[in-house]
Amino acid sequence: MRTAPTRTASWLVPLLLVAALGACGPKSLKERTRHGEELTDEASTELDAAERALGKLEPDAAKEHLKEAREMLSHPNVELSAESEMQRERLKELEARVAPAREERARRELEAAVEKQRDSLMRAMDKVSTALEALERKEAGRSQVEAVLTAAEDAREQVREGKSLEARSEDYAASVRRTEQRLEQAVAKAQSTQQRLDFVAGPAADRQEAEALVKQAKAEKDPDKQLTLYTSARDRFQRCGETAKQLISKAPQLERSSIQVDGQATTPKAVISGCATKAGSLEKTVKKLEKAKAARDKKRAAAASKPPSKSKGR
Repeated sequence: MRTAPTRTASWLVPLLLVAALGACGPKSLKERTRHGEELTDEASTELDAAERALGKLEPDAAKEHLKEAREMLSHPNVELSAESEMQRERLKELEARVAPAREERARRELEAAVEKQRDSLMRAMDKVSTALEALERKEAGRSQVEAVLTAAEDAREQVREGKSLEARSEDYAASVRRTEQRLEQAVAKAQSTQQRLDFVAGPAADRQEAEALVKQAKAEKDPDKQLTLYTSARDRFQRCGETAKQLISKAPQLERSSIQVDGQATTPKAVISGCATKAGSLEKTVKKLEKAKAARDKKRAAAASKPPSKSKGR
């Protein structure tokens, strides 16, 4: 015997739907509220992390935490949390601090970079100052000149390494300009000393050699050897003047600078004048001796060409 299918009365369907909705409504709201509160708590944790990152001036890390917090607080269920509005306000405040934190970090990094560069440049300039002090001593020579030029080049290399900082720091750029002026002065000082050393080693040395030859010539008894010595002395005096003029043409300021020759102070201008005067005087002496030599040579030639005398027969 078949059982007849059960049929629900049509009037019961609406009642069942209403009952079902009534039963589910309060439960769904409770879950949504709990979920919203959980999201708010998680967002608060992210905001705490963002705030700590901002305190350490780590804007990129803070930005990531704020991004997570924003996504959480944008969920609809968060509206059911009592702290939602407070956390959203906090989010806005922290987001507003990101740009200033980034600027402050950049400022501090620049400040640290400039300070480090200043220290390096200061150490390099200390070496320049030490080299200049050695250059001021009386016994200063080419090695002291080279020390200044090397130290100055090292300092200039240090300036080049910090070139990018000049556009970012007006104060540092101004200090670099002052440093460059000091380096120019140091190099000019070294070059001036080198020029004086070159003069002493060149024209002044020629003059000393010429004067020594003159002394030898005066003491020489052989007229031919005396002529040779005077000729060599004249040539050195002439070379002294010519070389001196060449050096001064390259560095006009050298003409009146003070130099030490044989422990006595003089000037390149005085050396040129003295060499020219003595070269002119010796030119007369050499011509006179050459004339005398020509006469001697002529006499010798005449004597050599004279036929020998014949002996008388018995």
